[in-house]
Amino acid sequence: MQQQFTEIMEQFESVLQRQRSISDVLDRLMEVLGGRAIGLWRCQSGKLVQLGFRADSQMDERVKREFSALTQEVSLKNTGLGIVKAVIDQKPAIGTLQAKESGLQGSSEWLQKFDAKQSYAIPIFEGDQAIGVLAVSTNQVHQAGDPEWELQAQIAREIGAKQFLGMF
Repeated sequence: MQQQFTEIMEQFESVLQRQRSISDVLDRLMEVLGGRAIGLWRCQSGKLVQLGFRADSQMDERVKREFSALTQEVSLKNTGLGIVKAVIDQKPAIGTLQAKESGLQGSSEWLQKFDAKQSYAIPIFEGDQAIGVLAVSTNQVHQAGDPEWELQAQIAREIGAKQFLGMF
């Protein structure tokens, strides 16, 4: 996983140098994580602003377009979504198909549409401030400590440490 971490971070740096698109990096990260969909958002003026969203090529195009359009800007009051909960609570949010268990009704509905089992949204910090979120939906059920979870968390930490979100 260390090699994949290094590769993904180098790709993020190449986005900043205009050598690659954020979509390319998210596609690669989604592949490494075994995801169905992946997104990156930055906090701005009481909302999350989408920097990039990608989905599995087999996913229904209408579902992809709908999610992308509805999450271009997301109010931080929409706590039924894991991406918002992760930022507000300043800790990872796990969405499942069982909305009552996860408390994330919006995420559960999207997981069904994505044909996925779980989503995990990891806040991105600059200092002690959550300034964004990196989220993936997957067919697998992961927990803290699993390699995929740890890789995503490591990438989110590094994005914050390098202050990448302010550069996109």
